[in-house]
Amino acid sequence: MKHRSSSAVFSNILQISPFMSKLSWVPPPPPPPGANPTKAMITLQPPWVDVFQEEAVTLQCEGPRQPGDSSAQWFLNGTAIRTLTPRYYIIGAQANDSGEYRCQTELSAPSEPVQLQAHRDWLLLQVSGRVFTEGEPLTMRCHAWKNKIVHKVIFYQNGKAFKYSFQDSELTIPNTNVSHDGIYHCSAMGRYRYTSAGVSVTVQELFQVPVLRASSPLPLQEGSAVTLSCETKLLPDSPALRLYFSFYVGNKTVQARNVSSQYQIPRAGGEDSGSYWCEAATEDGGVRKRSVVLELGVLGSQPPLHVWFHVLPFLVVGILFLFGTILCLKLRKEWKRKQGRTLEIPLSSGPVKNITSYLQNYRHFGGRAEGPGAEELEERAPPKLQETELPYSQEGAVSLSVSRLWLPRLPSEGPEFPLLVPLFLHHASESFTGHPCSISPTQS
Repeated sequence: MKHRSSSAVFSNILQISPFMSKLSWVPPPPPPPGANPTKAMITLQPPWVDVFQEEAVTLQCEGPRQPGDSSAQWFLNGTAIRTLTPRYYIIGAQANDSGEYRCQTELSAPSEPVQLQAHRDWLLLQVSGRVFTEGEPLTMRCHAWKNKIVHKVIFYQNGKAFKYSFQDSELTIPNTNVSHDGIYHCSAMGRYRYTSAGVSVTVQELFQVPVLRASSPLPLQEGSAVTLSCETKLLPDSPALRLYFSFYVGNKTVQARNVSSQYQIPRAGGEDSGSYWCEAATEDGGVRKRSVVLELGVLGSQPPLHVWFHVLPFLVVGILFLFGTILCLKLRKEWKRKQGRTLEIPLSSGPVKNITSYLQNYRHFGGRAEGPGAEELEERAPPKLQETELPYSQEGAVSLSVSRLWLPRLPSEGPEFPLLVPLFLHHASESFTGHPCSISPTQS
């Protein structure tokens, strides 16, 4: 308790250790070589490191002691306070009560510092601490002067609102991580809307993100042995922390939660290829961290089954595309073979006449076709040409469109060539047969 209180109050609150005859601190003897004494720890009641002026705060020092000894030494900003009780009372906080507090018991090392601040303002964001380790809870309260009721409370982190509550002015983050590091403040409605000052909160990593390493160079030779290690590093002040490790390939667990940070493959085969990663977690699972993926390949082995599942759809699409292309080429070739031909027949006659023409079966005339493709023509009787009225002039040429003349050995493109086909033309009593004609492909 602060000495501004009367001696009567002082004697009622302070409990002096029985072996202490004076208000003085006897430093504990140095620990034996190699010993690592436990640190004392300070707790607050209420649990806020920021308070309004004139509010009461109690600090409790916890740590190892000799039997029957309840004393503790307190320090403010590095200076010993003439108070030897396990509890340090601040009845009405003032500006000079702000600072860094530490405590120590006879068998402990000094505690971590606790920064206490006494404020005078309308609205105050109270936090349960300023420095946290991953996995520890963080509690904050948007607190008004003289406990006035506020509503429509908004909490902010680094200037961005992340929580709104109409009436509840308290918020707890059960498991902190490094993403909770930052500057916090709050705003709330009373008679007016008030905004608190910012409070800095630091969250330290409990352990680093693990890295998965292989004992042998990758890719592996088939049949070789390899050990995968999930490597991480603990905070210097937490050597007694136990971590648990799990190993995975893709979404499959190959080694469940275990204190061992290694996974062994005695003889690597094709089935061992894949994307490996590991996870490190605390015993209660409050903090979990996973490594980046390590691609493990095995030379001289067949691809694992899951690889074929990815490749098979592409193979099927490629085969279907190939068959479709071949089918289209065949249909196009067949269509070109069956497309129409145009027969141009030079005629020298008199005045312009209209004639009716048709192609007759030349076997009836006893004639033969000559030229390329004549053999094929011999074997297939060409169909009759539809009767068509065709005008022709003395010096011109008449074109007959043959829609179903099948000459499979004739080229679809290239220069025209003559082919003698018996052709019967008539106009009244005039007939023309045996005219040489040229054949060229046309679209029909």
